[in-house]
Amino acid sequence: MVSTPNKQIIKEIEKPFCCTHCGSEKYIKYGKKNGKQIYMCKNCNCRFVDNLYFERLKADPKIICVTLDLYFKGISLRKISDHLKQFYDLDIHFTTVFHWIKKYIIIMDEYVRQFKPNLSDIWNVDEMMISVNGDWFYLWNVIDDETRFHLASVISKNRTIDEASKTLRTAKKRSHGKRPTFIITDGLKSYNKAIEEEFHKVPRKTFHIGNVGIRGKKGGEDYFDNNLVERLQGTIRERNKTQRGLKDQYSLFIRGHQLYYNFIKPHESLYGNTPAEIANVDLDLGNRKWQNLLIQAIKYQNRFWGEAKNEDSL
Repeated sequence: MVSTPNKQIIKEIEKPFCCTHCGSEKYIKYGKKNGKQIYMCKNCNCRFVDNLYFERLKADPKIICVTLDLYFKGISLRKISDHLKQFYDLDIHFTTVFHWIKKYIIIMDEYVRQFKPNLSDIWNVDEMMISVNGDWFYLWNVIDDETRFHLASVISKNRTIDEASKTLRTAKKRSHGKRPTFIITDGLKSYNKAIEEEFHKVPRKTFHIGNVGIRGKKGGEDYFDNNLVERLQGTIRERNKTQRGLKDQYSLFIRGHQLYYNFIKPHESLYGNTPAEIANVDLDLGNRKWQNLLIQAIKYQNRFWGEAKNEDSL
């Protein structure tokens, strides 16, 4: 694990691509097909594309990024399919769109989790009701107070100490072992024991500021409220209405929304930056955040698999 974005990793995955047949870096452009740039190798005369795992798809990475962006902005799968037909003349079934979302959310999420965010000493925690396959569950969320970095989302049927502890463990893992000074929650009693179990086993204490809502609560000279996590849950609730609930308890939507919230969506309260940028997890994504993050993640995965394959051959 690394504490900040490893510039060597980013530098290595940004190296010029090479021929997929012979590995030569000497090639020329050789026209386009289905919107994808074709290259011809000067060494072996083979033609190839620099799309890594996109070769078998009808669309290029830009189209996939369009579907991701529209989906997490609240557009339904069928409407995304219609959008691709009208504006890109691509006949992509909505189930294919869903397959793209599932596949590439996993790849990008696994990539960004290696980087440790630089967080503040205050975490906000709250739970909300969410519809899962026609039944009601609880969605627990943890967010950092200063950076707005979304640390954890856990779905459970109950609100016991075990579920509260699992949520805090998930946040602790995503923060790479960070110990906050304050954890702000509502009046749910499960938090007291959960915080004690997860954070009081070492000398430095984590203080629990409980029974705090939107109106806030004063503690000494400090004033605490849970507005940040309430606002986050409002965006999840709004998107969930469009979806008419989640299909299952382990939906990738929650994982994808966390990725979107932290690395893609600009926040007005952060002056147009993303929580990842404020938390010093700056992957240099520029204006084309979806596309650049997707390319970085796939190239890193390709590099990782290549190293693993070489090790297996030894």
